[in-house]
Amino acid sequence: MPYRRLLSLSFLILLFPCQGKWAIEEMISTKGGKVTYHGLPIPDDLRNPWPADLEAEFQERAHRVLMLQVKDSTPKGNTYFENEKRTYGQAMAHVLAGQREKGLEVLEQQDHQHEIWHRETDGIDYYACFTLKHQMRKYFYFGDLLAPSYKRQMFTGAQKWTKTDPLNKPHYAFAQKPGWGPDAKNSWVDVRSTENLYLMRVSSVYLMAEETNNKDTTNLYKKHLLNYAKTLYRVGIGEWDSENYHGHSVAPLLNLYDFAKDREVKAAAKACLDFFAAAGAVKYYRGGFNGPTKRDYNHAQPFGGSAANLLWMWFGDHPSGKQNQWEADEVHQITSSYRPPMAVVQLARKKFQRPVEIFAAKPSYSATTSFQFESVPEYAETQYLAHHYQMGSLTGGTSTDGGDVNGFKILAYDQEQGAVALHAAPSLHAGYVGSPMYQKGAIAFPNRVAQQENLVLWLAKSGKAPWRWVVPEKVKVSEKRGVTFLRCDRTWVAIQGLGIEVFRREGPVNQEVQDLREKRFPEHQVLVSQGTGTNFCGMAIQTGEKESHGSFEEFQKAVLASQFDLSELEKGIVRCQSPDGKYLGFHWNDDPLNLGVWRNGTRRDLKDLALYESPIISADWAKGILTVEAGGSRFQSQVHPDGRATFRAE
Repeated sequence: MPYRRLLSLSFLILLFPCQGKWAIEEMISTKGGKVTYHGLPIPDDLRNPWPADLEAEFQERAHRVLMLQVKDSTPKGNTYFENEKRTYGQAMAHVLAGQREKGLEVLEQQDHQHEIWHRETDGIDYYACFTLKHQMRKYFYFGDLLAPSYKRQMFTGAQKWTKTDPLNKPHYAFAQKPGWGPDAKNSWVDVRSTENLYLMRVSSVYLMAEETNNKDTTNLYKKHLLNYAKTLYRVGIGEWDSENYHGHSVAPLLNLYDFAKDREVKAAAKACLDFFAAAGAVKYYRGGFNGPTKRDYNHAQPFGGSAANLLWMWFGDHPSGKQNQWEADEVHQITSSYRPPMAVVQLARKKFQRPVEIFAAKPSYSATTSFQFESVPEYAETQYLAHHYQMGSLTGGTSTDGGDVNGFKILAYDQEQGAVALHAAPSLHAGYVGSPMYQKGAIAFPNRVAQQENLVLWLAKSGKAPWRWVVPEKVKVSEKRGVTFLRCDRTWVAIQGLGIEVFRREGPVNQEVQDLREKRFPEHQVLVSQGTGTNFCGMAIQTGEKESHGSFEEFQKAVLASQFDLSELEKGIVRCQSPDGKYLGFHWNDDPLNLGVWRNGTRRDLKDLALYESPIISADWAKGILTVEAGGSRFQSQVHPDGRATFRAE
């Protein structure tokens, strides 16, 4: 548009009370052929400093992402309901990648439902949470590139939107229709409150209320945000470690960190980002994301979900870098000044003495968003980080009855792909072996898991339960004396049946396998087994590597020398003694936090759990302090009872 840059800077300042001009020259700089993307200025005491070499790596990844995202000459997508969650992200990427006019044209296009839903906000979509996430960066970061009339339209629309609390404010389009729009929910803003959507909503309402000087709404949402930070540091993430949604929660927090004017809110945003980065760093490994996870949508391999996609931008550590998997949230990181603490980066890159075991506790789903900072844990997790793999489990196993929790996963080193994921579950449906995804019956029976470092005992409450493993085709499968062995690049896995048949490979003629490969797990193989008992059945899983066993042959010998006591299997009691001195006992209990996990004769206390307990990451339940120590760096953040955040790095 030829009139786009005609207004002077002084006139722009009169029109808009937001911060000073932020032009393309401030966004991007080039020196020695290297492109650098800049975020808005942040006070030094609210920044996590990075060394120049780490920053250079990040900028290289940023440039690569942008160039690959704009291979298509025009951003794809539309503005119907929340489809901007990809449309706007791609458009902003086009602006940064040199296709400025095309990107801005999409960012300024009239919303599809401007008259139907958004009449009272001057035609600007301030309703759908996924749209709000991008609207904030469009206005606060790219705003000075927009046509002045359009930016003014965004401002006046936001002024009306936040004059009073838009949540559950009666909407003129309400018609008692089914769905999630204002015609169904009778609200001026999306009412959905899954953790990622909640953060998109509260951060966006706050930022626009602060921008338009609607003080009552600003103060209300500041209280929400400080209470969220306070609760997060006491009970953890309700939508914890979600491979599908972790990144979608980080993006609105980046908006808050970059654009909030209030220092307390900005500090709270940093504290939340530090926590999400640390939680992600525990399970990030070479482009992959390990389990257990809440809301795991059965992503097969590295870069399958938002968690690994977003975390790779900060942490890298992949042999080739991702190729074509995008979440449209990367643009928020590229244009943000936030970087994780150095100790968190080292944690993600596994720069500490291994192996190490991490105990963790997870809250109920709505605990954080409803400020239940005095609630108790719902899940108990064990995570074992070896030299070339991670293995994680929940005492409660993988959820049944239409739940959404993945209770077990192994992530193993792979030279070419970075890592490979090995999934298993008591299931007839291999397509849902990571998580049932709310499908009743996908996970056949209640199941429980006891883990001691590299040894796992896993039982289902049925002697006839089906079992499935889904692993990449490249993983070598063999059988010896009734034990199934999986051989990855540098990791070995042994599966010993406990009242089940020996695992066998399901052939490609099976319709289940064909559908699986086409729709969910391409280039994977399915291993199947069936229980042969009455009340309980399951498997023992042992993992090894060169550092622990020397060779695959020695690992096989050790596994085959393990001793099992199955005399009380029908009561849900199993014991295993491994040649390296581990003695793990499993006593079934319907209550996952009362499961009998006996490790070398001592019962693990599942009633006194910490958010994180390990030498590398620690946080007591309900105390509000997170400490990470890895790679010679140490970082501590604290959110005090009043919501005030403080930080300390060494």
